[in-house]
Amino acid sequence: MIRHIIRKELLENLLSLRFVLSLLLIICLYATIGFVFVSKYTRQTDDYWKRTNENIAAFSERADQLYKLAFYEQEIWRKPRPLSLCVEGFERYLPNYFNSSLFRTQLPEVRSRSNFLLPNFCDIDWVFIISIPLSFVVLLFTYDSFCGERQAGTLRLILSGAIPRHQVFLGKYFGAAFTLAIPLLMGFLINLIIVISSDIVKLGSGEWLRIIGIALISFLYLSMFLLLGMFVSSRTAHSTNSIIILLLVWVCLVILLPRLGRIVSDMYYKSMSHAEFQKKIVENKDQIFSEMRSGKYGEKAFEFHPDRNHPSVNPPAAVRFWNAFSASVGQVYEQHHNQMLAQAFAGRNFALVSPMVIYQQASEIIAGTGLNRCASLYQQIKRYQEQLKEFIISEDQKDPDSLHILFDFNYAVDSWRAISKNPVDFDTVPKFQERDLSLGQSMKLAIWDIGLLVLFNLVFFAASFVSFLRYDVR
Repeated sequence: MIRHIIRKELLENLLSLRFVLSLLLIICLYATIGFVFVSKYTRQTDDYWKRTNENIAAFSERADQLYKLAFYEQEIWRKPRPLSLCVEGFERYLPNYFNSSLFRTQLPEVRSRSNFLLPNFCDIDWVFIISIPLSFVVLLFTYDSFCGERQAGTLRLILSGAIPRHQVFLGKYFGAAFTLAIPLLMGFLINLIIVISSDIVKLGSGEWLRIIGIALISFLYLSMFLLLGMFVSSRTAHSTNSIIILLLVWVCLVILLPRLGRIVSDMYYKSMSHAEFQKKIVENKDQIFSEMRSGKYGEKAFEFHPDRNHPSVNPPAAVRFWNAFSASVGQVYEQHHNQMLAQAFAGRNFALVSPMVIYQQASEIIAGTGLNRCASLYQQIKRYQEQLKEFIISEDQKDPDSLHILFDFNYAVDSWRAISKNPVDFDTVPKFQERDLSLGQSMKLAIWDIGLLVLFNLVFFAASFVSFLRYDVR
């Protein structure tokens, strides 16, 4: 009997105007973002490799003298991800440029060549379509599931026979789910056909598995709204009341609650302003100079002469002073970055009261985009900084003419031959390469978000099922 109810619901939905309009809307959106993404990804990829190759070329020129590698400020750009097609998330607002030398990593920056005055349709991706417009479309298919048939008198007629209520409930749920799966899968396929046929975006087996994972999470997210619509429909007597209530609930869950995190984080998690940041650097520098004048680092720590054996200089004291100076400034940079990151994570965690934010976060983790990727990239750059430092120290030990001391004073290191000036084979020099988390690691990070979506489904399923069992069909 469930099969007959599913077939009935499916036919009624497929022949309705709302299905036709929803199908056209979804196909148009997915086709459009497919063409836009190909153009955008091509431009971003070309720009990324151009800038990356320029950085490598400039870095390789410093290999003629080892010490130059230590003082070269590398420009590291965030590599475009093919799965930003599915979920770019807030990545477009996150830093895409990192400047790092052996002694300091500057604050990440957002650098773009696009015209910020023009509206950017590229901001739309799979998750945006599913989380906002499509979640509302789901409610349009379920707001009158029970109250609409009660008004028409057909629900009382169905239940007057020997059909159990749980079969009616399950039949309506699966009927609506299969109806919504048709336009969603068509949108996915059209979008992927456009992208793959361009020969610009290459998707490996790993990317396909991640796409399947995002698709399954998307169905889980939409199922929650489907059950929400059925629950409200089973609690109201008129379809008009049902759609009004659902509209208010949808606005709270999808529009208002996601903004809550930003408001709370701005109120309770403050990071330094630019003026405070500059002031803190000046204060730390003044403190180091004060310590130097008090003799903490030794005599003549600030003196410089081209001859390292000149009596006016004290290389060991200079090393202690300049390393302390560099560490003090670097500490401010690190503190400011950690504060901004903590504020961003706090805002997102507070916003997790919204199912939309949970869905977006899970999708970003699986796709390897968003805030987690930004934090991971920064930490990878810091580890690379240490790896390069170890390489330079190791190579420097091979030069008997070197003082074998490394500190943040370019002219002194050059004049004193504090670090070897011998050439080095550039092929042996460590180069930075961003590494992605494996699919298994991504799934472990996303498991709590997926669990919350499953919990929402179970709660709404139980609530709507119990409510329908008690529903007065008269």
